[in-house]
Amino acid sequence: MKNQLWLSCVTMGLLALVASACSSPNPQPAGLTPIPTLPPGATPTLVPAISAPPTSAAAGATSAPDAALGAPIFEQNCSPCHGNNAEGVIGPALRDNKFVQAGGKNLYDTIAGGRPGTRMPAWLQANGGPLNESQINNVIAYLGTLQNVPPLPTATPVPTETPEPTSAAGAATPAPARPSEPGGPGPAIALTGDPTRGMPLFGKYCAACHGPEGVQGVPNPDSDDGSVPPLNPIDPTIANSDPKVFATNIDLFVEHGSIPSGPGPQIRMPSFGDSKMLTPQQIADLIAYIMQLNKSK
Repeated sequence: MKNQLWLSCVTMGLLALVASACSSPNPQPAGLTPIPTLPPGATPTLVPAISAPPTSAAAGATSAPDAALGAPIFEQNCSPCHGNNAEGVIGPALRDNKFVQAGGKNLYDTIAGGRPGTRMPAWLQANGGPLNESQINNVIAYLGTLQNVPPLPTATPVPTETPEPTSAAGAATPAPARPSEPGGPGPAIALTGDPTRGMPLFGKYCAACHGPEGVQGVPNPDSDDGSVPPLNPIDPTIANSDPKVFATNIDLFVEHGSIPSGPGPQIRMPSFGDSKMLTPQQIADLIAYIMQLNKSK
C-alpha cells in the first residue's frame, strides 16, 4: 500500500514537470538569457544571419586617407600628364590648384569618373580604371600636401660639377649620391630606428616603387637609369661603414625627395619628411630597415 502511494506521488510529480515544460518550451535556469522560441512551423536556419549586413560600427568603418600611400600612385599614374611636382604637363597643374583645394565630391568624382571630352580618364575600377575608392582618396590626400606651397622655379639651373674628393693615395673617391632637392638631415637622425617596425612600413610605402625588400625598382621611363633604383643593395656611394653617415645619406632622400636625372622621369621620390607624410620616428624605422637589408652587402 505504501509503495502504491509512493508511485502515485512520483507519477503526479512527473506529470507536473511535463505540464511545466509544455507551458515554457525553453525552460532556463534562473539568471540566464532565455533561448528564443521559434514560431509554430518555423525551421531553424542560419541563412538570415549569414546574409544580413554587418551591424557593428567597425564593419562599416574605412581607414583614413593616407597621403604617403597616395604619393607612389600619383607618381606612377598621374605624373605623366600632371608632372612629377603636379606642375602640369599636358594636363593642368594640380599644385596650388583652387579646384583641388576645394576638395569634396567634385574632386573625387573627377578622378573616379574622368572628364568626358578631355584626356582625363576614369580611374575608379567600377568605371573601368585601375584604382579602388581607397586609392583615389589616398591620391587626394597626397595632392593636399602640394597646396599652399612655394612655387616651383621657372627654370632649372644647370648643375655645376664639383671635383671628386681624393683619398690619401690619390685615387678618386666617388662623392655620395645626393637628392635633387636641397636640405639637411631631418629629426629622424636623432632617433633610434627599429627595423622590425620599419619592415611593414617599407612594404606599405616603398615597395610599390623599389620592389619587395628593395631588390628591384619598377621601370621609370625617361630617366637615365630607366628604373627606380633598388635599395638592396643600395647605391654604394650611399652605403657607409659609419652607421651615422649611412643613415644620414638615406635620410636626405626620404626627407626631401628627389627627381631622378633624365629628360623627363615619370617617377620621382616624394618628400616624406618635408611634406609631413611620415613622422620622424617612422622615417627612422625605415632607415633602420634599409640599413639592415644592406648589412651583409
